[in-house]
Amino acid sequence: MGAMPPPPPARIRRALDLVLVASAATFALAYVATALLRISYPFELEWMEGGMVDHVRRILEGKPIYAAPSLEFVSFLYPPLYYVAAAGFAKVLGLGFLPLRLLSLLSSVGVLALIFSTVRRETGQAVPAVVASGLFAAFYAVAGSWYDLARLDSFYLLLLLCGIRLLRSAASPPRAAAAGLLLAAAFFTKQSALVVFVPLAAYALLEDMRRGLAFSATGVATGLGGVALLNAMSGGWFSYYCFQIPARHPRLHGGSMAFWTTDVFPTLLPATAGTILLAAWTVRQGDERKRLFLPFLAAGMIASSWSVRSVVGAEVNNLLPALAGFAVVLGSGWGLLRAGGPEEGTSRRRAAEWATGALLVAQLALLVYDPRRLIPTPADRAAGERVVSRIAAISGDVFIPHHAYLARLAGKSGSAHTLAMDNVFLDDAGPRREELAGEMIGAMRARRYAAVVMENDGRYKEAILEGYAPSERLFDSPDVFWPVTGGRLRPEVLCLPR
Repeated sequence: MGAMPPPPPARIRRALDLVLVASAATFALAYVATALLRISYPFELEWMEGGMVDHVRRILEGKPIYAAPSLEFVSFLYPPLYYVAAAGFAKVLGLGFLPLRLLSLLSSVGVLALIFSTVRRETGQAVPAVVASGLFAAFYAVAGSWYDLARLDSFYLLLLLCGIRLLRSAASPPRAAAAGLLLAAAFFTKQSALVVFVPLAAYALLEDMRRGLAFSATGVATGLGGVALLNAMSGGWFSYYCFQIPARHPRLHGGSMAFWTTDVFPTLLPATAGTILLAAWTVRQGDERKRLFLPFLAAGMIASSWSVRSVVGAEVNNLLPALAGFAVVLGSGWGLLRAGGPEEGTSRRRAAEWATGALLVAQLALLVYDPRRLIPTPADRAAGERVVSRIAAISGDVFIPHHAYLARLAGKSGSAHTLAMDNVFLDDAGPRREELAGEMIGAMRARRYAAVVMENDGRYKEAILEGYAPSERLFDSPDVFWPVTGGRLRPEVLCLPR
């Protein structure tokens, strides 16, 4: 006689594992394929990418990132580490979108590997680790397809998860101190790392006082020392851009709920509910101190996204820490519930395992997307090439505040990015705002530029019309050359001197 078939619960578990692993692999492959298909696109995928390239350019040219705002350049409100890392790639590959996107793509692949490694360590199982990693890949579209952009977010998340992974496995104070250095590096990539650092430090101190002190003291000392050094090197402009201006940035009315109502409830409810429930469940399980890791991790990662998402102008890129937290906690919690086999444990525990599996299936189903809408078309590329040719035909510099990189592609001098200037206009109540506004009005009245491009949102229209008149539309079609993510902005009207 042949072997007896496995009991129904084991067969159901195998079927569920197969569905989840296949879905996870499909989402991961879809992400990597999409990223590779658009990595060499010569124009912006998102409207701040060109400004990020300009920051890297200044590093390569030996110019300061943090300096008095001017029409030539205004810094974004980020610390410098991503720009420095991207400059290393640009030295090898040449300046442009490619090195920055490659850094982000490699960072995101590293994030997938770290999620796998973290969940595998927590559970001792490969299936939950694969599913957790694939779940993060599945979040790609709901996160605005941000993972592979020429933006700092994937690199930031890589440093954050490296520090978390090292802290969790640190068996000695020196290793915990190294984890503190990684969290400090994440902070010098994006300031919201501080929100993650605080609960991690609390967890580390509760888990082991000596290692916790090494982690906390190293992170704090490195952060404070780095801020002091960058301030000294920039004459105080580092703090102006990275702390003073962000501190004055307004919050959305009712913004404290926007994360939940706008981001969570439409598409992320299964992951959010599962994460909160499983984090709470782990508090009641296992070792008195080690059981706190997942709840403290979930709190820090969700709070990081929530704290920034309510800021005026914040984009879905700020969801990435929460999404990584969802993946780690869901994968780990599901794996811990599975421990011991499908027939072992209490009926309540088995029910929780199947319920978590159902949440994972439901969440993955809600995340299905069409990758084609995230990839620019040949028509987009052709339209961009025509715009660059038109700008190149103008004798003299052209002011394109939203997309100054187009002027550079056309062989012209660049200029400050609209968003960076608007941060000064919106948040600086002192003389710097007046000086920058005066410089812009003066440049328009003096017709400093051979032409000015007005954007579809009409930003700076009143200032532009002081010295320039609309001359021609840059596109015949309303459907081409829009960024595939982020703000729906494109250059629209060429304005010539009056």
